[in-house]
Formats: sequence, C-alpha cells, structure tokens
Amino acid sequence: IIGYADLMRSQELPPDMRRQAANYIFTEGKRLESLSNKLLDIIVLQKTTINKQECKMSSLIEQVYGLLEKRMKESNIEIDINCDDSTWLVEPDLFKTLISNLLDNARKAMPDGGNITIIANKKADIWQIEVKDTGYGIPKEEMPKLTDAFYRVDKARARASGGAGLGLKLCSQIVKLHNGIMSFSSEQGKGTTVTVTLRKDGL
Repeated sequence: IIGYADLMRSQELPPDMRRQAANYIFTEGKRLESLSNKLLDIIVLQKTTINKQECKMSSLIEQVYGLLEKRMKESNIEIDINCDDSTWLVEPDLFKTLISNLLDNARKAMPDGGNITIIANKKADIWQIEVKDTGYGIPKEEMPKLTDAFYRVDKARARASGGAGLGLKLCSQIVKLHNGIMSFSSEQGKGTTVTVTLRKDGL
C-alpha cells in the first residue's frame, strides 16, 4: 500500500498504470481490514477454527507477487514461480499473509539482490509450497528459534530492514490453523528454504 501510494503521489502516471496502482491500494486495504478482524478473533477470542474456501493456489501466489513485484525489482531480486493448477481448502486472507511474509523474509535475507524460487504443487492428499532464497542463510543453532515471537537472526540487519520480528510466528500460527507444518533448511552463504506442507486430514 505504501509503495503504490508513494508511486502515485511522487510522479504522473499513465491512466492504466495509475488505475492499477489504485486498485492494488484498494484491494489490499480491504484485505487488511478483513485480516485485522480475523486476527483479533484468533488472538483475543482464541479461535481455533477458520472458514476455508476452495482456492486456486497459483492465483493466490500470483496475487501476492503482484503486490510485491515493485519492491522486489527495487531490491534487484528475481522471482521464479513454478506452480501447478491445483486447488486447496484455505482461508484466503490468512494464506496470502503467509505467502507475503515468507517472500518478504526472503527479500530481507538478500540486501544485495538475488533470486527467490517458489515451487507449489499437489501430491495425492498433500499440498506443498517451497520458498527458496539465495540469501545469507541461517546459523544451525538459530534454527529452532525462528518462530519465536520477536526473534531475529541478525538484530542489526533486522532493524535496518524494518519489521517487529513477528512474521514467522504469525506464519506458524496460520499454518497450524490449516492443519499443516512449516519446516526450514538453510546453509550460511547459500540461502534458506521454507517448506509449508498441508494435508487434508491434518498432520
């Protein structure tokens, strides 16, 4: 929202580009309004069930990428998306938040640019997504702490890139509400892979 609003106020845009930017601002504003209410229910009322919908997962991923595309290009990051046409029962606003956080974490791990690869597909009763980056990686001893609230691997770098250290904690809660698991693999200097696996009958 901030990026597209800044683009609109800082320069004259062609009508079609201005319309696209305004549409992103409007749709994301509505999504965040809806998401705020859902998160309040989860956090304040301790709700453990969500209203899932049959969604085409590649469309959800592409929508999130469309919102982050400008920021990724500014950060000199290339994204390769490889998704099948499968559908899955998810809560769309929460799942978009999950994907957005994973991609933004990957971006922050590559301050000098790099590549993100997204692989998502359905196999029998499992749907899985992998988000791979070519960033600085995570020390092995830090891996168990990644989903702790307010935890940051590199505090100095985290302060520079913004955020409150709640992204992966929120992601883990969203995955849990979808009867899934989230796992991490990483090698310092080579990058990190986050894998989210959803199973129809839970895990």
